[in-house]
Amino acid sequence: MKIADLFTFAFTMLVTSLSLNAQTDLSMREALYFTGPNASSISLAKDAYVAKGSTLNLSADVAKSCDKNTCEFNVGFIGFRSGNTTGVLSSYGLISVENGGLAGNTIYFAASETTKQVVVPVKLRLGTNKLTFAIDPYKKTRETNESNNTFAVNVIVSSRGNSGKQ
Repeated sequence: MKIADLFTFAFTMLVTSLSLNAQTDLSMREALYFTGPNASSISLAKDAYVAKGSTLNLSADVAKSCDKNTCEFNVGFIGFRSGNTTGVLSSYGLISVENGGLAGNTIYFAASETTKQVVVPVKLRLGTNKLTFAIDPYKKTRETNESNNTFAVNVIVSSRGNSGKQ
């Protein structure tokens, strides 16, 4: 092969690779799941959840722990990968609490894997908390649709009481 042919071949492979990568899209189920004090996975049948734009009332009694006016909860999210799923993909899921902290973790999709559940500890204050979830918040994955990567919810934590979706 000539140098020009090698260059053309390498360039074609690079463009094809970038094209396949760009066919990937990350998104999420637009809900956060409160999995209880000891749970490390989401139970769709049992866990309290709050959907995009909604409010959830939680009692501090269901937290992992509480210290004065702050409680730590296990919060789960479900990420999806569509389009090109042939290779492994590593991204990030981030929960930010308005006027509070950040919690997140790597989301690792094995080859052909399209769904991933992640549970992270999140600290919330007693009272109303606005949580925003973002998948691929640092835009490290080339996607076909960047507009489906975030949503926000409200969680009201009371010192005593019942939890439930409003």
